[in-house]
Amino acid sequence: MAQQMNRCDRMGVNPKWPSYKSVLGRIAKALTHEDFHRNAIREYVTREDAAPSQQLPNKRNITDYTTERLARVQACRALATAPDNPSWRPDLAYWIRYYQVGIKQAFFWHYRYGILFPQHPDGGLRMFSIQTAANMMAAMAMLGWKDAVIHQGYLTHAALNRGHQLVIEYEEEHRRAQAFMLRLFADWVGDVSHQWPGYAYDEPIYEALLAHWRTPNPDDLVPCLLAACDRHTWQTGKESQKNSYDFNQDRHLERVPVEILFIFRLREWEGLANPRLDHPLMAAPFDQLPPEQAVPELDELMQGVLKRAREDWPDYDAVLSLDALKA
Repeated sequence: MAQQMNRCDRMGVNPKWPSYKSVLGRIAKALTHEDFHRNAIREYVTREDAAPSQQLPNKRNITDYTTERLARVQACRALATAPDNPSWRPDLAYWIRYYQVGIKQAFFWHYRYGILFPQHPDGGLRMFSIQTAANMMAAMAMLGWKDAVIHQGYLTHAALNRGHQLVIEYEEEHRRAQAFMLRLFADWVGDVSHQWPGYAYDEPIYEALLAHWRTPNPDDLVPCLLAACDRHTWQTGKESQKNSYDFNQDRHLERVPVEILFIFRLREWEGLANPRLDHPLMAAPFDQLPPEQAVPELDELMQGVLKRAREDWPDYDAVLSLDALKA
């Protein structure tokens, strides 16, 4: 086994890998539109989105995507700026709680859309981002939230297996790192799977890690983990019609080893030790697994979102239950 792991060819660190300073500079220039998004969420909570005065009134009581959009931006910012932010873990926890509400709303609307429009030519709504879903699952693991990881993993597989995923992201952009994390989750739980396109199986580094991630000797994993760290640095850049990257500038995760720490947390939950990695991607505070973070209560705004969703759809919680997602 160790011999196979040693066959993971290393690319070395990408000489054009963005510096931490450059990442911070882009984040400082990018607008979050937080106030705008919060106001939109409040309109959903108070049902102002269905008012006749609205240009596009919400006449179908659809669930709202705004929470998911706001949360994914802020969660990625918390991760990207962690080296200079001592409170990055509680900040991340706060936004992941928003994301949990938002992604459930997004999934439920895909389900409900199929009922309202059964003859849709594309087979239904396809707005689910596996890139974001896998990254957020890894962020939940970094916080030590085992139950959240389990629910997120099954929800994402349910979205994939029901055809909810974004077509271009899934079929053309080839997010191998995110496919790897979702395949790793499936291997961990053992009772869910997805038949991925061929690109998800063509990265030798990930295939070796999937085959041997449970090895008792953590040092056996080091060659492939270092190769995976190298690969991360090469999968960073500005996206275009010709080029896509697993850790692109839009998500700000160029210097956040989400896929490595996801492996480490699953190994920890399996009672296995993790190696120390000497690689610039694994700089503090990502040089080791963070301690488990307490799960904060939902704030008043998110409680309002859930209240309306449950009032509008009596089956809301049942559709999003773990049993239903597994089915």
